[in-house]
Amino acid sequence: MTVGLEKENMINKMKMKNLFLLTTLLFGSIVINSQDCSSVNSDNYGEDSVECRKNFSLYTGYLRQKNFSDAALFWTKTQNKCPQLKPNLYANGAYIYKKIYNQKAKEKSSDAALYKDTLYQIYDNWIANFGNCNTTKAALAKDIILVKDQKNFSKSYDLYKEVMEKDPSILKSADIKYFFVYTGMYMLKTGKIECEEFLSNYESLSSICENNINADNNASKFISVQNILDKKLGETPCASCDKLEEIYTNKYNSDPENMEKTRKIFSSLSNNKCTESKLYLTLLDKVLNDPNNPPTAKDLFSAALADYRRKDFTKAEARFKRSLSISDDEALNQKVYEILFDIAFTKKQFKKGFDIAGKLTDKCATNDKKARIVAASSSTHGNSTFDKSLIYCLALKYASNSCGKTNASAVNSWKGQLLPKSELIMLDVASGSTQNVPYWGQSVELKTRD
Repeated sequence: MTVGLEKENMINKMKMKNLFLLTTLLFGSIVINSQDCSSVNSDNYGEDSVECRKNFSLYTGYLRQKNFSDAALFWTKTQNKCPQLKPNLYANGAYIYKKIYNQKAKEKSSDAALYKDTLYQIYDNWIANFGNCNTTKAALAKDIILVKDQKNFSKSYDLYKEVMEKDPSILKSADIKYFFVYTGMYMLKTGKIECEEFLSNYESLSSICENNINADNNASKFISVQNILDKKLGETPCASCDKLEEIYTNKYNSDPENMEKTRKIFSSLSNNKCTESKLYLTLLDKVLNDPNNPPTAKDLFSAALADYRRKDFTKAEARFKRSLSISDDEALNQKVYEILFDIAFTKKQFKKGFDIAGKLTDKCATNDKKARIVAASSSTHGNSTFDKSLIYCLALKYASNSCGKTNASAVNSWKGQLLPKSELIMLDVASGSTQNVPYWGQSVELKTRD
């Protein structure tokens, strides 16, 4: 295989006089064939193992140093000597040429296309030597996006979709983002797919996120990506309640006894705030009241979330508590506690909210919420300026342990509510003394605003 750096050297030697034609681009030359994915038990150093090992050592050394130009030179020699060394040879080659191409493209170099060309040739050879593996398809789909080759986004979409349907467990959080945000949105905006397929992708990718979150497999990354999926879905016409009801009504009517599908539709309608439609109310009754299919914790959460958004806090609270009573999903439980705290805060149930905040696993968030609900109680339980000052001292105590989560403007406002030293002198109370906080029954060090 003639690679980008060899071409560049040739160009330099001939002073750009003999620039030859670019090789055929990926999708003229790569045919995703039916060859099976090959399993590899050991490294294959080829017929000339000495040369293979030497060049392999050189290219990996330069790669570790991030010297991509020299790494590319010796990577090519390695690939020529031992093309079936191992699949990771091609993963490294793709990484090297992607780095070089992106730098060339940034510099607007006239020969940048040579390196993108070579990147695609590497995938040609990867498939030729190790078969049509799903991991290779996912890597290629991702690299098409990373080199910003928008004219081939539809190919990236097809590759990702095939992997999602055949081997979803190999998709990483970044793959899910690239598939939905880049290629999926592109296909929808250009009219190459309809809302029904777009929503189907959303549901499948959300299921992959959920499985990884529940398995605690890079859960924070998948939670972040799920938030991105939700945001991007909301930016499309596919997320309108009329459109969702139209699509989901047809899906539900095609198989109304499929409770797994029913629950997914119900959850999606709830998440997208489409809770007033006839379909939602039908599903609500079925999901929550079918004796043969008792609701799951997630079903109850979805129903409670819809109640919460309608400000029916009493019903929401009851359903959230039912969800907690049967849930073993700690991530879901944490979401419930967050919302129950907000309900308690809104209803001015200060001690109840304080106790709920203590159930959060993020102690910084716990202290932030405790600070806010303590401060909020001052208007109801601060019967004098001195009592209010003590309540704000307690709020500031929790805020100081919130790891910066408590808003600085709130902290400054609370400090402004503290009594000045002059007033404490008149009350015959010493600054820095330990005082009991009214209503809360906690001790706190008395501070002043000055």
